[in-house]
Amino acid sequence: MSDPCVLRFMMGDEVVGMVAIHVDDILYAGTKSLAEVVVAALGDSLPTKNLGEVKFFLGCEYIRDRKAGTIEISQESYIRSVLERFNIVRTSSIPASLNNDDRSLMEEEGAGDVPFREVVGSLMWIASQTRADISNAVRAVARHSHEPKKSHWKAAQKILNYLLETAHLTLKFKRDSSVDVGTLVYVDADFASKATDRRSVSGAMVFVAAMLVVWISRTQKCVSQSTSEAEYLAMGDGVKEALFVNGMLQFLRPSVKPRKIDVLEDNEGAIALAENPLSSSRSKHIDVRHHFLRNLTEEGVIEVTHVPSKEQHADILTKALPRDLFEVHRDFALGSRK
Repeated sequence: MSDPCVLRFMMGDEVVGMVAIHVDDILYAGTKSLAEVVVAALGDSLPTKNLGEVKFFLGCEYIRDRKAGTIEISQESYIRSVLERFNIVRTSSIPASLNNDDRSLMEEEGAGDVPFREVVGSLMWIASQTRADISNAVRAVARHSHEPKKSHWKAAQKILNYLLETAHLTLKFKRDSSVDVGTLVYVDADFASKATDRRSVSGAMVFVAAMLVVWISRTQKCVSQSTSEAEYLAMGDGVKEALFVNGMLQFLRPSVKPRKIDVLEDNEGAIALAENPLSSSRSKHIDVRHHFLRNLTEEGVIEVTHVPSKEQHADILTKALPRDLFEVHRDFALGSRK
């Protein structure tokens, strides 16, 4: 791993405990006896306080139900504190992304002396920790942090108001022995988006044992020439995240052989690009660095499968959707499946 912030304790070939470190905050998972050893060892060199079972960590509340076998991560308190800190006025709320057509904003009045960047920073933290459903909207607004207009400030306030209305939502994890412990990634793209630079948007959701662990909503670095190309590049972005997740699983379970990553894509052209080792006149311009997908497919590391567009849950990370469809994808992602 590039950042040694997760450490493990080994007994033979088995992991018996682990710690996750963020500055001077540490999470531990393992037996109580080993926890006492860890705390004592740390206490020999720096002041250490054992706070017991995790309740709050980095703005997130952890709600555990041992009987039901669930852990929920909530940011309700943090969301309310953000609205209070920035004195955000209640407005109508929309979970959709901002219209990014910069050409219509050239003459618009600036946002003025408002804490736009600070609010966007708070929104990005919420979007990255528990609320994948606002990732696309936050990405769209954050693009204008250098010179926000009034419409961008209003959009940021609407996102906050949507969060306030849905502050009860949590990211849920449930113990279920009947669920396959494999890595699954939904990938999607919004071709040419609405931004002036016409760069497409990549969206991906990575699930382990049917639970969401990683998600991205990201503007692509280059301009795609077709929907298939945009989807292919988005697939690459999603697979990179899934490979990291599989690497982490291997780190935590070294004795377990890595499973094949299932990639769900709704664009047949992108699937053909990933599976076909030969270039055509329509795809030979794609940079070779993006074709690692073909090698992974040939080596059996990933398997790309077509999924109907209505079941493409990564749609929520790339484009504005009708509210009913948005809520279906949101509930699936957060673990609130009917």
